Amino acid sequence: MCFFAKVVTALLVGCFTTAEADQTKSELGKLFDALRGSDNLVEISQIQNKIWSHWYELPKNARPLQSVFDQGVQALQSGQAQDAITKFSLVIDAAPAFAEAWNRRATTYFVLGDFESSLLDIRQTLILEPRHFGALSGLSMIFETTEQYERAIRAEQQLLRLMPNNKLIERRILQLQDKALKSRI
Repeated sequence: MCFFAKVVTALLVGCFTTAEADQTKSELGKLFDALRGSDNLVEISQIQNKIWSHWYELPKNARPLQSVFDQGVQALQSGQAQDAITKFSLVIDAAPAFAEAWNRRATTYFVLGDFESSLLDIRQTLILEPRHFGALSGLSMIFETTEQYERAIRAEQQLLRLMPNNKLIERRILQLQDKALKSRI
């Protein structure tokens, strides 16, 4: 990105206000409490969707970048991975605290088979939002794909701490344990 574009974007973005951050944290905290307490898969899915909607929106002062982010999502969905990476990178450069841009770029790198870049972006996503179940799922998928089953299991166990009653995660851990056992034989 050229210097001028970076300056203009930075001026448009401004700062993420403390009040907005506190409100978002509070709302997300309640949703994660509900997620931990639910054992109904339909309800778990509904709560996850509400969390995704929070993660998907840029802070108010960074909303001018929302269309760039949305274009990145559309590019990813339509198989235009390089364009998606460019869009997500623009958002990351201007709003580096926006975890979902890191996560979406990680997903794009995963689709391209660039697991190293994907892991770096997942790491940043989890630094910004340690409860990011999408990033943890991506982490598990990378480790499974690269036959690092023990590491995939640990990622799934982190997911299980977020959703202790989710039987699908428990089943996935059992499947990964089976793969780990077979890989040792």
